[in-house]
Amino acid sequence: MTGRGPTLPDLFFQAERQSPNSLALVDENTRQTYHDLMSAATSFAGALRKSGFEPGEVVLVQLPNWWESIVASWGTWLAGGILLPVVPIYRAHELSFIIEQTSPSVIVAPQEYRGYRHADHLEKLMRTSAREILLVEVRGDGGVRRTTFPDLIEFGRGSDIVEHQVDSDDIALVLYTSGTTSAPKGVLHSHRTLIAESASMIAHCGVDSQDRIFMPSPLAHITGISYAVVLPVAAACSTVLMQRWDPEAAVALIEREQCTFTVSATPFLRGLADAYEGSAFRRSQLTRFVCGGAGIPPELVRRAHRVMGTSIVRTYGSTELPTLVMGDPFGDIELQAEDEGTVIGGNELEIGEDSELLVRGPELFVGYVDGALNDDSFTEKGFFRTGDVATVDNQGHVRITSRIKDIINRGGEKFSAAEIEWALEAHPAVAEVAVVGYPDEVLGERACAFVVPEGTPPSVRDLRIFLLSEGFAVQKAPERVEIVGSLPRTESGKVQKFLLRGALGLGSTQTVPETDGSEFGHDGTWRKATS
Repeated sequence: MTGRGPTLPDLFFQAERQSPNSLALVDENTRQTYHDLMSAATSFAGALRKSGFEPGEVVLVQLPNWWESIVASWGTWLAGGILLPVVPIYRAHELSFIIEQTSPSVIVAPQEYRGYRHADHLEKLMRTSAREILLVEVRGDGGVRRTTFPDLIEFGRGSDIVEHQVDSDDIALVLYTSGTTSAPKGVLHSHRTLIAESASMIAHCGVDSQDRIFMPSPLAHITGISYAVVLPVAAACSTVLMQRWDPEAAVALIEREQCTFTVSATPFLRGLADAYEGSAFRRSQLTRFVCGGAGIPPELVRRAHRVMGTSIVRTYGSTELPTLVMGDPFGDIELQAEDEGTVIGGNELEIGEDSELLVRGPELFVGYVDGALNDDSFTEKGFFRTGDVATVDNQGHVRITSRIKDIINRGGEKFSAAEIEWALEAHPAVAEVAVVGYPDEVLGERACAFVVPEGTPPSVRDLRIFLLSEGFAVQKAPERVEIVGSLPRTESGKVQKFLLRGALGLGSTQTVPETDGSEFGHDGTWRKATS
């Protein structure tokens, strides 16, 4: 270990030495022990170093929940690098901004995933970069300007990795999260903050080497990184990955692999409760489900517990501070259902002006990539301004009541309403637009665009095709449109979005069914009709 505290590689070496033959991860037909994972990650790290990679450089990983993502994560840390996971739904608009701001030395991406040729499009983006970038293609054939993942592993095989290349306070992770402005924010975590978060979860939830962690959430989210990559190694247990969410398949996977623990969002809990209710299983193998993200209805907690026999606990956190509060996994179901719990892991909170929740603690991020954002994000006492409104009772139980920040949380995927508004204002049929979230039982929230038209009113399809042509992820496109004569504003000109949310369901409304983007061609053309 380093002189200032343990690092992520320290945890990894310790887990492999103690349990080399224990199962580390499961991905469809792939199973790896800790020895297998260490061998692959060491080879990945060795290949980077042989290619000229230096400690402190960035590796961008845009992969679904595949075993290669975990290998790339640990390989990056073994090489002394900074991991930058990016969700597979991001396209040119988001990626060009992220690449320009972080200057990655290496990009790891699929040849193709769900009909989109990631490596081809990333190669085009890379041509605009001033620096040389190594493109590693996963589950593909490679090419003149790229190498395949197996070839990279083979190139680095037999490499010796020097321990202690990094300090516990060095940056280990960059995660992008949308703020109240149009540009996403790059959140910086150190080895110390990530390890502190895992230690808190182990202590509070009793995670140990006998657990198997089920992970349907993306590995490019703080949830996936924290609980499918770092936590299993810290506890020397195993991770079971699910690539694409399907409730019935999830039940089968959980039962087959005897998964005991998960941290995920409301849509996953609802889906599992529904699937178990119609299955032959009287109880789930899951003993603990920690639920965060989108709003969590108390009755859903009670029903899931009744149907699955699982302890369901609510939690509250963010990319900046992953787990501030949590219910008692071994406590009363009524307390678990009604609030987010109490502070854990040495974290602290205060209630500031306008009842805003202010937080700090050992797992608090160390700042943003854009340092100019830091001044407004922290108080003089070092508390992070969450932008959420909360109450705290006499027993310290926290309840989140509303949100100050104008963020839409679609199934755990958060994005800025302003980002979409600014893009849609360039549409020729849009004179004015305001985007708000509206409740959805499955995803928590979806986006609705209130449009003052310029000439012929645009349809949902028009707006979605336009956003895709501008390089936006399809999940950010509005799924409902309200055509209005004007937007309600204050005397200073600010749009009164609370009035728009209250008006949803009135007026001329167009909606589209839930979509994964497969109805769009890569050029943004529409492939099938909407309802």
